[in-house]
Amino acid sequence: MNRLAVGAVLGGLAVYLYDPELGEERRERLLSVVRENRDSAARTGRAASQAVESARPLARRMTKKVAGIDWAEPFDRSRPAASLPKLIGAAAIGGTLVYFLDPVKGSERRQWLLTVLESGVKAAQRSAKAVKPHAARVSDQVGDAAEGVKSKVR
Repeated sequence: MNRLAVGAVLGGLAVYLYDPELGEERRERLLSVVRENRDSAARTGRAASQAVESARPLARRMTKKVAGIDWAEPFDRSRPAASLPKLIGAAAIGGTLVYFLDPVKGSERRQWLLTVLESGVKAAQRSAKAVKPHAARVSDQVGDAAEGVKSKVR
């Protein structure tokens, strides 16, 4: 799996499990599932370990047969490593998606975000209206100051 996708999944999982309102309940549910299935997981692990032990002689024989082949060439794909900032960014994107697309509180959070964005746009429009009448006067003053500097330099 792509490393950045793993980062996004981990970020989403962190937000899901540490949600301020529902995170504790989700963590408790996950912990109870782990407790209920602990014994069957241990049995499965022991069975897998026994299967690996029984396959070990076959693996040794195959290793000896395959040892003479140069396998590096077919698998030589230079792939750039995911850098830490990209991984953190992917985790942040995954967490943000989970936060705003949560089926329980997501619509409320999206509505809050839209309200904040609308009020920010309105504030920017009011600021632009307040500054617009003064822009021409400031432009004239800057032009006059620039002319004064040019004349002094000459």
